[in-house]
Amino acid sequence: MTIAGLRFGHVAFKVANPERSVRWYADAFGAKKIYHVEAQGDRPELMFLEFANGQCIELFPGGKNMLASPPDPIGYIHFCLVLDNLEQALEHLAKMNIKPERKFIGRAKQRIAFVSDPDGNSIELMEIPPESEIYRDPTAGIIQ
Repeated sequence: MTIAGLRFGHVAFKVANPERSVRWYADAFGAKKIYHVEAQGDRPELMFLEFANGQCIELFPGGKNMLASPPDPIGYIHFCLVLDNLEQALEHLAKMNIKPERKFIGRAKQRIAFVSDPDGNSIELMEIPPESEIYRDPTAGIIQ
């Protein structure tokens, strides 16, 4: 059974400095703040940054302590941004003094690099060439 209209929405992070994070994601990836609401009672302040139509991260201010990662943890590892040209992206990020922590060719022939945001969240950057087994035509299903 499938669920009608099911699609990925966003991933959420608690950040130490929301202004710094908004600026970093805007400068690094062109993300735009599309929603911001102040705290109201027991509901926290939050904001959505959008990379492309409907593709967002949600930021919550007030992060203070980095969680120590135990060996072989269960749970979140990273989020991935798919892009057209990994080398071009890495050149852009290098101008911001952001260097990849790892860079390699994946098992499905995709080009991959990992960077971290100012709060240490791991971001996979992935270029999926047409010869990759996981390639999907980005224009498929778009009605002109």
